[in-house]
Amino acid sequence: MEKVTIIGGGNGAFAAASDLTIRGNQVTLFELPQFAAGLSEVIERGGIEMEAFANNGLTGGFAKLYKITTDIEEALHESDIVMVIVPAYSMDTIAALCAPYLRDGQIVALCPANLGGSLFFHHTMQKMGYHAKVTFAEFSCMMYACRKKTPSSVWVRGYKHNLGVAFFPEKNAESAFERLHGLYPYIIRYNNIIETGFSNTNTTLHTSLMLLNAANIDNQEDRHFYRECCTQSLDNLINVLDAERMALNAFGNTNVRSVTQICKDWYGHQGAKGDTLREVHYSLAHFAASKMPTTMNYRYVTEDVPFGLIPSVEFFKQFGFRYTTHKALTDILCAVCARDFYQGARTMEQLGIAGMSREQFMEYLKHGC
Repeated sequence: MEKVTIIGGGNGAFAAASDLTIRGNQVTLFELPQFAAGLSEVIERGGIEMEAFANNGLTGGFAKLYKITTDIEEALHESDIVMVIVPAYSMDTIAALCAPYLRDGQIVALCPANLGGSLFFHHTMQKMGYHAKVTFAEFSCMMYACRKKTPSSVWVRGYKHNLGVAFFPEKNAESAFERLHGLYPYIIRYNNIIETGFSNTNTTLHTSLMLLNAANIDNQEDRHFYRECCTQSLDNLINVLDAERMALNAFGNTNVRSVTQICKDWYGHQGAKGDTLREVHYSLAHFAASKMPTTMNYRYVTEDVPFGLIPSVEFFKQFGFRYTTHKALTDILCAVCARDFYQGARTMEQLGIAGMSREQFMEYLKHGC
């Protein structure tokens, strides 16, 4: 049994809190005080009801949580593993809130980390003057495909296997992976956070799908997002974006794979098959439940552009890699949405790595200094 704190009150946080509780762990759920009303039904019931899709391997049921709190000191006091499951734009708030109360030896798992989430968290702590020796774990994506059904229940459609996890600093990876593997037996260890950062398929898949279906979204058409909206044009665009991502393997000890291969690895146990992204999506029954958004002002753009695409472009630029298509996708989405996503986007300065050479960066990943 692990003592785990889940930070967040959204779909993924509900799924993790209920799943880990059902599997015998002591789970504390924390939400920011300003969003406490959203947990009122969970507090009243003492836990969360989880419904699991038939073939994903999880066991549903009611999960009675150990503790539900809006006090961050109380939330972090007992736990050895802290799982941060919040939107990317909340990471600065959460990092600053946690910094004074984290202690040596804790594992802080970011689910997902997006690009450089652990570096951002670590740099925030350093700037605030807190130097607890924690190990950061970056999940390449959220392990659950899920949605809340009611204010106290969640439906988990998909459960990823072969989900990559990397650690910062890397010197602590072996022991930290052993602990997390106890919670999630189907995770695999990635070499570094370059792999996790550029294996978050949301960055290129969500944004590409939104752009290529902008007219349908504006017209609020009723379509299946991961089926009808996935066409040959999407595969063509993803292939070019993949080529830019996979060029990062020149860093050495780095293995960034195609989006299609990543999706097949994640959902092979749920029947994923095919040679193209479109074929993979059509092979998965749980993707049939995902409807197309009805507005471009949606997190697949408003989160994945400033905290996925833009820092990717900046990373490519700093370390000398081609970024033409990532930059074009970013700029066109800014134009289509009539919004400058560069304002408030994640920067290399915020990650604490601006100006580093490739060699300096790889050394920093190993030791954290």
